[in-house]
Amino acid sequence: MDDTLAFDERLQIAQQIITECLDTWSCDARPEIKMLVNDAFQVDKAGKINTARVLGLRRLEIHDPDWQKAMQAITESIQISGSKRHIRFYERDELGQYIPISLDGAAL
Repeated sequence: MDDTLAFDERLQIAQQIITECLDTWSCDARPEIKMLVNDAFQVDKAGKINTARVLGLRRLEIHDPDWQKAMQAITESIQISGSKRHIRFYERDELGQYIPISLDGAAL
């Protein structure tokens, strides 16, 4: 099973807190620095936020209390919007390690 994640309105609160952090930290820095973090909140053609990019912000080890509050808001905003069932195939190598078998015709 593979869950499809979405975010609720608390993500906007997290984005506001992150923007405030960036404004405080980068008052004398180039604007490109803000663009790097704000890129995580860009929407695709369908108007959806890339969950992997937003969740990637949580991996950053920033110990500022406001940043931590924003990361908590991101965590609380995660909603499971659906699930998909799929099958994966693996083969074992000579060392007994499992190696995934790609069934993607375009990848072959």
